[in-house]
Amino acid sequence: MPPMNAECDPRAQDAQPDQPGYLEPVNRAPSFVWPPRDASSLIAPPLPASTREPMNATGRMIESIEVDLLGRTMISFERWAKRTGWVPDEQAEYCWRCAGSVGPYEHDGEGCATCRAKRLPWDRALRLGRYEDELRQEVLSLKFRAWRPGGNGLGRYLGQVISDQLRRAQIAPEQVRLVPVPTNPWRRISRGVDHTLVLARAASECSGCPVAPVLRARHRQEQVGLSVTARARNMKDAFEVRTRTLHRHIEWGGVSARLWVVIDDVRTTGATFTACSKALRRGLRGISADHDAQVWVCSVAVAGERSRREPDRMSSEVVM
Repeated sequence: MPPMNAECDPRAQDAQPDQPGYLEPVNRAPSFVWPPRDASSLIAPPLPASTREPMNATGRMIESIEVDLLGRTMISFERWAKRTGWVPDEQAEYCWRCAGSVGPYEHDGEGCATCRAKRLPWDRALRLGRYEDELRQEVLSLKFRAWRPGGNGLGRYLGQVISDQLRRAQIAPEQVRLVPVPTNPWRRISRGVDHTLVLARAASECSGCPVAPVLRARHRQEQVGLSVTARARNMKDAFEVRTRTLHRHIEWGGVSARLWVVIDDVRTTGATFTACSKALRRGLRGISADHDAQVWVCSVAVAGERSRREPDRMSSEVVM
C-alpha cells in the first residue's frame, strides 16, 4: 500500500517525530515567494486546436507561405476521418436531384423546393458533404497546392458513394463511365495538378468504373465573385466533346456505357455541371440518336449560401 501523507492519515495529526505513526508532511509551496516567479510561468497553456480563434489575414498568409515552401505535412484526410468519425452525408441529408441540403420530409420523388420546378440536364446528384471545415481545406489543398494524397482520399470516398448508389440502381461498374470536369490547360499548368482527374482516378480504383475524359474545356473567366446569372452565362458552351475519345468509351471493353457520372470538386450554383451535362448529352446524341444513357453528377462538396455570396478568403479559388 502506498504511504499516506500527513493530511490523509488521522494518526499523524498529533504524532511527534519520534513517535510511531508519524508521517513526514508533504512539502508545500509557500504562499509568498521571493524572488517573484518568471511571468511566463503564469501564462495559461495554449487552447486546443478546436477552440482557438480563427486566424486573421496575416496568419493565413504566413501559413500559406509555410505550406508552399515546406509542403503539406498534416495527416491524410482518410486518417483524419477515422480519428474524428467523419462519414459522407447520408442520402436523406441531401436532395437526390440537386444534392442541396434538406431536412426531414423536404424532398420527394420530384426533388426539393429548390429544384422541383427546374429542368436539370442530369438524372441524379451525389455528394460527400457541405463545403466547410476539413472537407473545404482538403479541396483547397488539392486544387491550389497540388496535395494529391488528399485528393486520392477524397476520390476513394467518392468511389464508395458511387458504388453504393450503383448497387441500389442495379448497374454494373463496367457499364459506368466517370467523366472528370475538364480544367483549362493554362490553369492546369499553373496549378500543377488536374484536380478532377485525380478525384476520378481514385474513385475508379475504389468503384471499378473506368475513367472517360471525354470533355474539353474552353477558356473562360474565373467564376469567383460572379452572380448566379453571370456564372450561367460564363459557363455557356464552356465545354465540348472529344469525339474520338467518346467513341472509344461508349463501347469500352465490349461493354456499352449505360451511365455517365460527371465528377467535380465543388458544386456552387450548378452552372458547371449544367454545361458539362449538356455537352455530354449533345455528344452522345451526335454519335447515336438512340443511345439511351443516364447522366449523374457527383461532387466532393456542395457550397452553402454564404459560400456562394462571398469569395474565399484563402485564395482566389474558382468554385463552379
